[in-house]
Amino acid sequence: MDEEIQLKNIKEFLQNYNKITDDCFSQCVYTLSQSRLTGEEALCASNCVQKSKFVEQKCMQAFIEHQQQSMQKFVEESSQKQAEQENTVVESNNSDTENKEIVKPELTK
Repeated sequence: MDEEIQLKNIKEFLQNYNKITDDCFSQCVYTLSQSRLTGEEALCASNCVQKSKFVEQKCMQAFIEHQQQSMQKFVEESSQKQAEQENTVVESNNSDTENKEIVKPELTK
């Protein structure tokens, strides 16, 4: 199972890496007539990668915060529902007790 998770993580990392590489290459490399990037192309690619990593981190942070808020809301709603159910049971028990006739045994002398 751990190997499956590791393979999934590696696959996801490589997909992200390839996407960033492809996007930054498309945006920054203007000519293929030279074997090396020009200074402008290298700077563009570096900035592109940094921005991509920054955006990914911000998205992950927002996702985590959203998940925490959703979990907190779920816990609060579950607690509220449980309290309502407990109150309903208590009220039902009280109602049953009030509706029963109290029978007192007659004392014989």
